[in-house]
Amino acid sequence: METFKVQVKLETVTPLFLGGADPRGEPELRASSFRGALRFWLRALLGGVLGDRPQEVFRQESCVFGSTDHASPVIVRLEKISCLKSDGFNPLPHKKERFTFRGFALGQQFNILLLSRNSEAIQQAQNALWLLCHLGGLGRRSRRGFGSLQIAEGELALTAKTAKELATKLKQKLDSLLSSPCAIPDPPHFPTLHPSWAQIKVCEEEFENWKEAIQFVMDKAHDHKNPALGSANPRQASPVHIHVTKLQTGKYALIVTTMLSQLNPKLLRQADRHGLANFLKDFPGEPIFGFKEVPEKWLGGSKS
Repeated sequence: METFKVQVKLETVTPLFLGGADPRGEPELRASSFRGALRFWLRALLGGVLGDRPQEVFRQESCVFGSTDHASPVIVRLEKISCLKSDGFNPLPHKKERFTFRGFALGQQFNILLLSRNSEAIQQAQNALWLLCHLGGLGRRSRRGFGSLQIAEGELALTAKTAKELATKLKQKLDSLLSSPCAIPDPPHFPTLHPSWAQIKVCEEEFENWKEAIQFVMDKAHDHKNPALGSANPRQASPVHIHVTKLQTGKYALIVTTMLSQLNPKLLRQADRHGLANFLKDFPGEPIFGFKEVPEKWLGGSKS
């Protein structure tokens, strides 16, 4: 039986924080970390097409990355990671406190390899990888721009000289990747790439370096601090994913992806829809996918 293979060269764009056995020690890049992130983005992609149907989404997700009942049809391997160098980086550049996490430094390359005997499964895994490398990130603080990866070469790479050109090319790819979805009238149970509950835009502002880009993100998050943007206690992940992209000119751009879903019921009285809306408005640019304004039906809360 034929084995299908996808090999992609990746490059670190911002420091990558992946803790090993010792959270304060040297970072460790493992295939399991990628598998978890790929599952997240595949789930978001499937939810946008299948709707708010967690069991059906999980069934199709399991057909790609496996479950407790059966092994994954897709094997994920990492190559050329032994030479990756790490350093200390401040994960909170907007605060006065000076402390560092060990993370893989930017500008380093390694390969990810996807293998499968199922052509449909490997195509879905490739789609998830593309979303991860253009909308998301890997490791700690990835929703604020750290852990951004870029496809270095090949047909999956997306290169642009300006933020405007990046927005145009990104929209073209998303239009082909995100097929006509079914209706989801209420906030879904999980983050999905559905136009009623998601928004993707490229910030028009360009930055001289990655530090300047992440500083911009952190400052805006601090200005609009609210449980709608994430909460540590009670736990609520941020609905916003910031991805840092390096342009061909050497400057940096921000891709802002928001996926709204039902929130922790304990945050009903604290979360403010306007806080999220104002945060998104601080990233100038027109959405290339999804809602224009944060839906009023998403009231900063969830169903009981």
